[in-house]
Amino acid sequence: MDLAFKGWEIIEKIYFDFIMCLSPDSCWDQNLLKDVQLIYTVGYDVLKDGSEETTSVAPPVDEMVETVNVLSTNNKTVRDSRYHLDTIVAEHIDFSKLQVVVLGKDLAEDKIYPYIDVIYRDPRHHLNARLAMTDTSAKELLNQPIDSQKNKSEYYAGLLESSEIINVIPKMTLQHACTILLDPGIDLFIPLLVYRDELKRAEAIGTSLFSKDKYTGTFLNHDQSTIFNVLRNKTDRVVRMTRKYSEDKEPEVSNYMTMEFKNTKTSLKLLKDPFRISVKIKLKGAVAEYGPDHLVGTKKLDSIESWWEKTLKKDTEDLFTILKENQSDILGIGRMTAALMPDEWDEKEWHEKFSQLPVEVEVDMSISSTGIID
Repeated sequence: MDLAFKGWEIIEKIYFDFIMCLSPDSCWDQNLLKDVQLIYTVGYDVLKDGSEETTSVAPPVDEMVETVNVLSTNNKTVRDSRYHLDTIVAEHIDFSKLQVVVLGKDLAEDKIYPYIDVIYRDPRHHLNARLAMTDTSAKELLNQPIDSQKNKSEYYAGLLESSEIINVIPKMTLQHACTILLDPGIDLFIPLLVYRDELKRAEAIGTSLFSKDKYTGTFLNHDQSTIFNVLRNKTDRVVRMTRKYSEDKEPEVSNYMTMEFKNTKTSLKLLKDPFRISVKIKLKGAVAEYGPDHLVGTKKLDSIESWWEKTLKKDTEDLFTILKENQSDILGIGRMTAALMPDEWDEKEWHEKFSQLPVEVEVDMSISSTGIID
């Protein structure tokens, strides 16, 4: 009986300890939501005196009220600016649920790594948060009114994600950005956001180009960004492209053709004698929209395929011209060179060498169906 009683006593003690562990008052490392101010979106700017300005966007306290807290502080470093936020709010600032980081234009034209290093190294930060930049200051963008079904704190994450789905911008996270910045064989690329006054919304207009760790002042538009994603083999969903196919149709919309490509595959190779890049793109898709219809017939389809091959070849060549003119190796040709042709690789001289590198482009396209009424 004594042993049985002793056994029950041990069981009761274990149960009591377990219940106490679940009690909020007993957990020394708890972080209660009522005690913190979650930040979903944050922007960073550099001021004329060299100090850093942090603008944070927090979700509304009451879900029934759409008002969000937009707070800005500036100090000598990113961490100091963020510490200062705690002096003007009733709760502790918490970045563990961060969704989007926006960089202002002036900051992006500077060396950006020191500004995002503190985020990258802090284990409490969400490294899968998306990174973007704007053509003004981050503070100006994040203080603009947003007419959306989502509150402003979550709006920018949704905006970037929806633009990624249709392949008009690439996805860029904090972790990926820092990895690129530490790799001399590839340059950074970041989605570019602008504010549209007439819509009271922001728009992802394309992909900003960096040379080393500085913004070049040039960006790829939607069509160019789509081709960039094709070249990277980063098109998990359907790729849509619209081009002006004819000149003499009425109404004007009838001159345009939209293609949907479900299968795209790109091969990038380095060739010697002379040292050059070989690009081979294979696409398989359907005509999603073309006003005149009547596309039945082998000759017509062959003609359309040939036209798209020539058009996409020129578009790809134009894209490489832009990259070389800006010495922006966002495709990681330098990384490939260092691994496969080390004799051609020189970290200090690579960007100059890349700007002179010949490019050969070949496009092979097939139409599986017209996708419209013939």
